[in-house]
Amino acid sequence: MRKLFLCAVSLVLAVGCSSGPEQQQAQSAEGFALLQHDATTIEATYSSGGASVRALVVETSKDVVEVTYDFGDPVIGFHIDYNQGVGQFMPSGSPLDAAQAQLLTPLLEGIMKALPQTPDAPRTRVETAAERQTSFMQIVPVGEALTAYEYVSERGWTHISCTCGNQYIGSGYYRTAGRGCGCTGGSGQGCKGRCGQGCGITSTPGCVGTTAYTQDCAKHDYGLGSFSAASDDYTFASNNCSCSGVGTCY
Repeated sequence: MRKLFLCAVSLVLAVGCSSGPEQQQAQSAEGFALLQHDATTIEATYSSGGASVRALVVETSKDVVEVTYDFGDPVIGFHIDYNQGVGQFMPSGSPLDAAQAQLLTPLLEGIMKALPQTPDAPRTRVETAAERQTSFMQIVPVGEALTAYEYVSERGWTHISCTCGNQYIGSGYYRTAGRGCGCTGGSGQGCKGRCGQGCGITSTPGCVGTTAYTQDCAKHDYGLGSFSAASDDYTFASNNCSCSGVGTCY
């Protein structure tokens, strides 16, 4: 696992060493910048208030993707093997702090604006990984020491209904969950049970993040389950709900 993480970090450093003046200028600017986007690689940055994150997503072989979020300190990596249905969470360095965590939502919004999806142009593997893992990064705990772990898709997930209502979310719990900004269950943001933080972003057409609604994601939303238990849902669960339009709650 450590070898995989070091390889991911090496990819970040290699791209950084080859950056030209235009890339260096983009990285130092405030806001979002898409530095590279092709069939096997996506590189993007978001900077605000002196904090920055650099996301690098590389398909190193068929359906095997390395994803790295470099905050300087920490660096958080994922190794995702879609062939085997296995993911690895590989953090290094200090805990994620609040200023760094606040970069992730605008980073995801920037990525989704830059990678529009249409019926004629489905997501590539690296685009899917960029969307889903950045969504997952939004729920990584802040201020807590992070440890590496592995998660496996074959352990499965259970979809819940897209329609907002009182639903069974597993482990003996019933809670309000489903699509809609008003589907809060009286607790925080709407869209409870969605494997992606909160509801739609009004400035972005279509969906931001996944539209998978599952029991483990619902338990996490209500503080009844860990972020690690929802890892396989965020990475692998199929989208069972839909959304459309600008500012649509989903």
